[in-house]
Amino acid sequence: MLEIKSISKKNLELIRKCVKLADTDYFDNIVLLGDLFPPCIKLTDIYGIFNDNTLISFFTVFKGFKVPSVVLPSNLSGIESFILSNLDKIIHKEFTLVSFTLSRNNLINHYQIKDESSEYCMITDQTSFTPKTSDLIFKQVTKDNINRIDRFYRAIDTYPWNPIQIESNFYFYFEKDNKIIACGGTHFETPDVAHLGNIIVLAEFRGQSLGSALVSTITSNILRSKSYATLFVTQDNLPAINLYKKLGFFHHKPVSIFSCKRTF
Repeated sequence: MLEIKSISKKNLELIRKCVKLADTDYFDNIVLLGDLFPPCIKLTDIYGIFNDNTLISFFTVFKGFKVPSVVLPSNLSGIESFILSNLDKIIHKEFTLVSFTLSRNNLINHYQIKDESSEYCMITDQTSFTPKTSDLIFKQVTKDNINRIDRFYRAIDTYPWNPIQIESNFYFYFEKDNKIIACGGTHFETPDVAHLGNIIVLAEFRGQSLGSALVSTITSNILRSKSYATLFVTQDNLPAINLYKKLGFFHHKPVSIFSCKRTF
């Protein structure tokens, strides 16, 4: 009999089993794994799918954004309908859903799809990465200026953003006349990977190579301690895709991000 049960973050044995389940399709489950490690696990609820008390799969609900973010595993083994039909017992209003495998057709019988983003997952490693040469000096975010960085993102209403992401120590910024005009870092990390995100250059300063230099700086620092750096980019954003390719990022596969709402 299939059941969905909440998994306590103190239950390290079950958490390790979740990591092992996700490891079988590592990059397809990169967001799922990111929710199981600091800093994101602090704001994540973990739900196991049990068959006769045996853990067979799991999913996460990150609660650090405006609406909860649900991340499903890549290998659902025919239980996707069971999960989707029971999500309403856990999330009662709107949520985003991240999946490498589900399509709109899988969801429309369960939820209203308000919006959908189709993005590429791109990866680089220490061998493929080609850093950009630049004279620009980016400052690393520290505990002393976290509040300033938080104000920068909130002022431009960046999504998805949560100050907890700064704890990864991969955030860098550029300022002019004591004003932050570019900043970026990561959304989440695992022991082997950090996922770039929140890369922002103020509109009036774009076209000056700030974005490429910022991405290069962040990625260089990630690859000093991690095996891989990953990112998502919308499939129609060709300038960004070309920029990432020049830095040595290569395509993994598409990922879909759905904005969902209950139909009743």
